[in-house]
Amino acid sequence: MSALPVLGFPLEWAALALLLCGCIYWERAGFTGLAVEGCFLSAMAGLILGYEWSGSYPAAFGLAAAAALVFAGVTAGLLLVLRTDPAVGGFMLSLVPAAAITLITRTGPYRLLNEVPAPGLVQGTALDASPARDLLLSPAFWAAPFLVALAALLLLRTPFGLRLRAYGETPALSVQGRSRPAVHRLLGAGVGALFAVPAAALEMRAHSDSAPLGLGLVALACAVAGRWAFLPGLLLVAGPALLRAARPYAAGITAAEVALDAAPFLLGLLYLLLLSRRSLRLATRRDSRLDPDVL
Repeated sequence: MSALPVLGFPLEWAALALLLCGCIYWERAGFTGLAVEGCFLSAMAGLILGYEWSGSYPAAFGLAAAAALVFAGVTAGLLLVLRTDPAVGGFMLSLVPAAAITLITRTGPYRLLNEVPAPGLVQGTALDASPARDLLLSPAFWAAPFLVALAALLLLRTPFGLRLRAYGETPALSVQGRSRPAVHRLLGAGVGALFAVPAAALEMRAHSDSAPLGLGLVALACAVAGRWAFLPGLLLVAGPALLRAARPYAAGITAAEVALDAAPFLLGLLYLLLLSRRSLRLATRRDSRLDPDVL
């Protein structure tokens, strides 16, 4: 983390915004945003092991993307073939990379987590000794706004996004024995998984001492509370991001550390209680044409 913890707020916001995009894509593909947590953790495992084996950060980033895509393909494929409940299936499958990343971080040390200067930042500039180096010298951070804009443009303004939303929001179109809906939904899950990769890169740099767990769930809560719209969701993720950035200020105070660790999840729960009630009521009405799995 940066020498000035408040500078971690933009990094946390950018990471959660990217995970929010992944959740929206997964839900619009007719799966579940819960699986984005698995994509995120798979990408983190790919980064750590890829850098350990290759010593090259670009190669590690590529392996992280491959790991996220593999998880997305396996999860979405199993959900399609087995026709299981997507929320239960996505959550249970996400426990596999969660267990893997826990084991990896306990069996270190790994170079990505301990190397100084940290890989993944632009080196050799006048800002190398700046307290804001994690922010100003991070390609993943500067790419995040463009990636979020690309996510919204692709989903809302392209034929691919229109078909993806149609197949995901109208389950009847996905069970007609044709391969085209399934292919579009799998591609949507893959695109959503890719947004988790730069998010993992940002979080690994900001929290190299311990891999964060549950950020995909926080992003999903913001997506639900924001009614699956990009702009409201982006505004909502600022709250958990601010709480996560404040964690270093509680260092050495056990009760405060525990409270700040739990605060982003409690805020996500508060979002759901206050902002998603109307959506949940609509989903239970008989005359509603909305699918509660993709609200």
